[in-house]
Amino acid sequence: MANYRSLIPFIVLCFIFTVNTASGVEIRGKVLDDRYFPVPNIYITVTPGGNAKTDSRGEFRVDAEKTPYQLYVYDDANAIGVLYTNLSTQTPELFLFGLASSKYVNTDILKIEFPPVPRGKTAIIKFLSESIYWSSDVTVNPGETSKTISVDYPSYMNNINGRVIYLEKSNTSFNKYVERAITIAKNYYPQTVVFDSLANYENPGSSIVTIYPPAFAYDVKGFSVYADFLALHRNSCIELNITEGDIISTKVLVPLRLSFGYRLRVTGKGFFKKGDGFYNLTYSYPGATLNISTETPMMLEAPQDKFWGVSNNTRFAWDWGSGTGIYVAHFHAFAPVADLYIVTTERSVRSPLAYARNLMDGEEFSWEVMKYITYMSVDDYVKPRTFANDVGYKAMIKSELRTFRTQP
Repeated sequence: MANYRSLIPFIVLCFIFTVNTASGVEIRGKVLDDRYFPVPNIYITVTPGGNAKTDSRGEFRVDAEKTPYQLYVYDDANAIGVLYTNLSTQTPELFLFGLASSKYVNTDILKIEFPPVPRGKTAIIKFLSESIYWSSDVTVNPGETSKTISVDYPSYMNNINGRVIYLEKSNTSFNKYVERAITIAKNYYPQTVVFDSLANYENPGSSIVTIYPPAFAYDVKGFSVYADFLALHRNSCIELNITEGDIISTKVLVPLRLSFGYRLRVTGKGFFKKGDGFYNLTYSYPGATLNISTETPMMLEAPQDKFWGVSNNTRFAWDWGSGTGIYVAHFHAFAPVADLYIVTTERSVRSPLAYARNLMDGEEFSWEVMKYITYMSVDDYVKPRTFANDVGYKAMIKSELRTFRTQP
């Protein structure tokens, strides 16, 4: 999941409204991090327009003099800036790329108790919720009878409702499934969930999904399969399989049936030695056969690698790459460390020094370009989603990484 989180920006529903003001248009939006958590205390600047700061729920209000407008999101604590270009929407949900901080979250611990896992079997324990949260899978080995789970949720919440699931399997089948509802209270410990021998265990059944990895000769390629619960928050999934290598096809063991809108999320990848390649995401179901699509990364056109002499007027350009989407040009400063992202539909941008010289305050930099598929415009990319989970095909393709220096 860690690699996958940059892939594809999948946005939760935000109940926000638009207002026309005498001076222009009022923008009411939200800023999210890489885990879809709202981010407080982030600076917002609209051009042409005003300035604002996000509240404890990551929300902000700011006036734009007209549309389209540019919106700059700036986190001074982590030296991250994101420039969104050519926006017209009045209700944007904006990603602060590269951020997954623990500063604005509650972290609570659950103790999970269960009968000893039989020899030859393992189990997965996971906390799931409809609310915003993050919790990693926990693997249970034979003979173990307890585990702890860490659950993160937004700091403005005093508790979070959810359920803990227990999924047991052997090498050839899934055997047991059970769940328990729980309300996690902020800063309360210990909080314990017990699956005893009297729990209402179910047999989820077993099935196979056949997967053909990308056929092209990448230096690194593979795929991951997750049990995704579409009725719950976007972070609600369980890792079932990770496969890497130059193979033609393989069969993956998956549960036949689970709760909460269960589907299979399959993420593929293919990368070359220079770092250019792709991640993609497709939804499937038990018993299916799936060919993982191949995407073509962008070629960087200018400036050349290790270019010495970038100024405010230098343009950075690249070709189309495959698919329809929006581009995110990522500029990284080495000393002092800082990152600027420019979100655009164009295939070139002006030097990052022209946009944010106070942020890009260094001499040596790197740059790369990502393309997020399938989006028709920057507005399309930042619009609030009608549903918590979008089961359409998504991909992120990535160029090679180049470096440059400023003019001496």
